Order: sequence, then C-alpha cells, then structure tokens
Amino acid sequence: MRLGCLFSGGKDSTYALYKSLKKGHEVPCLISLHPFNDESLLYHYPNNLLFKKISEAIEIPLIERYCNNTLKEHEIDQLISSIRQGMEEYSIEGLINGAISSRFQLNIFQKICTELNLKLYSPIWEIDPYKYYNQLINSQFEIIITRVAALGLDKIWLGKTINEINYEELDILSKKFKFNITFEGGEAETLVIDCPIYKKKIKIVRSKIQWDGIRGTFEILEVVLVRK
Repeated sequence: MRLGCLFSGGKDSTYALYKSLKKGHEVPCLISLHPFNDESLLYHYPNNLLFKKISEAIEIPLIERYCNNTLKEHEIDQLISSIRQGMEEYSIEGLINGAISSRFQLNIFQKICTELNLKLYSPIWEIDPYKYYNQLINSQFEIIITRVAALGLDKIWLGKTINEINYEELDILSKKFKFNITFEGGEAETLVIDCPIYKKKIKIVRSKIQWDGIRGTFEILEVVLVRK
C-alpha cells in the first residue's frame, strides 16, 4: 500500500515509518507540520526546521506546512491540506502515524482518514513501553532528547542519547515522578539522528541549551549529513 507518513523526526514517527517499510509498504512522502510554539498537542516544536535534512537523510520527499497552533482548527485544516497534497502528488492510499496511547491524537487522525477515504496505519499503537525501547535500541536507533518539560527531567537530559543505561534511569524517574516514559504527553521530545532507514547520518555541528529552571530545549543550530 502507498502510505504517507505523519512525521516529526522523533522516535515514534520514525519507528512507525521504519516498521511500515519493513512490512513492505511503499512510502512516497513524509508529511510534517510546523507549529508556531511549543503548546501544540499534535506536532513537535523544537528543531522542526530539521525536517528537510531528515527527509534528505531518508531520501523520501517532504510535504511541510506551518500552522497556528493557538487555533486547533487551523492545525487540523493545515494537516488535511497536507494530506490532500500527498494524495494528489504521490497517490497515497493511507497514512502512517506514531501514536502509542493518545486516543486524542488517534481519533483526530482516524476522523481525517475516514473523511478522505484513506487507511489509517498505526504500527506502534498500544505497544508496551519496555518492549518498545528494547526494539528501538536493538534496531540501532540513535535517539537524543531535545526537550524536557516534566518534573524529574532536568537540564542534564538535554541532548542526551537514549541507550540501555539511560532507559533504566528514565524508567526509575517515570515511576517516581509519574510521567509517561514514552513522552506522548509532552513530557519530553526526541530526535532520531541515525537509524537503519537513514541513508546518511545526521551530525550535529552546533547546538545550544535553553533552560528556564523548569523546562528546557536542546536547540540544534547546524547539522551536516554524513555518509554511513
């Protein structure tokens, strides 16, 4: 099936794309939305200007739009317009998403797909978090944390790579401070800088950390693509 992929560059959408390609689906385009600030309930905000670079690394064309996320209707309208573009230009028949447990997100995606007569494909829906992180690490996903916004996650996590040791630390913190370890509630955001479907690895050249004492962002200022 020809599927467009709702894509943020984070671990969930990237792993959903990876699983879809492994299943033999054809993915002719990525679909990304840029919110104006970090209050969006649907889209990633930090480092979203890297989408084009990631698209080049994966070698799948990118459809992208900006949206005013202070208005939920505008977020959804721009998403629908982007999906329609994917249908017209790439003949997509369905949509990949990286929802894990957010019924709010899944219901929006399902409603849009129903209206557009598309198949919604949710390859990591209700995946067990422990198994999920094992799969990510064992599949050689290099994932960095780009934003933290939860009690228990402080400045030291910004820019840190998630590996087996760090996952155990996150697991302990998530149980102690009661945050969702998959970060689907906005507790943190991630960026995949390398994985099996990347033809080139993303190398970070310049970055800076912004921290207000409660929330923080690992802002990536410059990257280059490196042959693997």
